[in-house]
Amino acid sequence: MPPTRINVTLFFLILLSFNFIYGIEARKRRSHTIKVFNRMSQDAKPVTVHCASGDYDVGNHTLYYRQDFNWQFKTNFWGTTLFFCRFWWGPKTKAFDVFKAKWDRDEYHHTYTYEVNEQGFYLGYDEEPSDQMHGVNNWE
Repeated sequence: MPPTRINVTLFFLILLSFNFIYGIEARKRRSHTIKVFNRMSQDAKPVTVHCASGDYDVGNHTLYYRQDFNWQFKTNFWGTTLFFCRFWWGPKTKAFDVFKAKWDRDEYHHTYTYEVNEQGFYLGYDEEPSDQMHGVNNWE
């Protein structure tokens, strides 16, 4: 039985639907990297970091002078991905969000680079800490 015009039209509509859905999924599930760098002075105590989302626990990391760690992830389909970190440095502690999917909608950045030093926490979007970073939190 030869394909009818309706069958061919339905086939292409289904094909276009899959392409449209895949396109939405690809946009929403962007890949990101979070990097955390210890930029304390050489004689300072190490910084301990624990990061997690509702779905994924990155775990505890103790960063000594000039050490760093990172992880990669994709935002979820619903656009609600959130990662937070808690930092410990001697008797001081600080917790804050290091990624919210809303930030991705407002302005897309593949890499979120955090520098931790005696004054506080700085965010930039380059692969390494740079002069372009801005303060996002302090230890108080």
